[in-house]
Amino acid sequence: ITCPGVLLKDKEELYLSVFVLGQYKKTQCVPAVFPLFFQEKLVFEKDFADIVDPGDLVKLLEFDTAVLELIQLVPPVGKILATYEENTRDFLFPDPKLTRGHRGLEREILMKRSSSFTGIAPKLRFSTVSLIAESLLSSGRSHIQ
Repeated sequence: ITCPGVLLKDKEELYLSVFVLGQYKKTQCVPAVFPLFFQEKLVFEKDFADIVDPGDLVKLLEFDTAVLELIQLVPPVGKILATYEENTRDFLFPDPKLTRGHRGLEREILMKRSSSFTGIAPKLRFSTVSLIAESLLSSGRSHIQ
């Protein structure tokens, strides 16, 4: 995460929280000095037992929301410095033209800074890799995972 020219008033560590597919994960904490480096892979897995058609999965992902928050460990409960929200389909698959050869393509997004965060909006650089696999249920019906 970059934010040129911004010095944080509080010196407590920061982490990135990610909520995707109904699951919450967070990174390890890093010092409160930009640029922030989170060299981690967060893995989210989800079975969609009632989905048979990939088109239905796309519709479901369009109604789900991915939320990223940059949080500083300021007592008592932490302070949200910036957020990013997007429907999960667009977050995981930002460009329908991406092909298999572009797996893990690095992306950049601007986060929306909170009212307590002074300076410019933080820019997050990251990549996503998605795998959709079909599996068989014990009843013989297939579903999307």
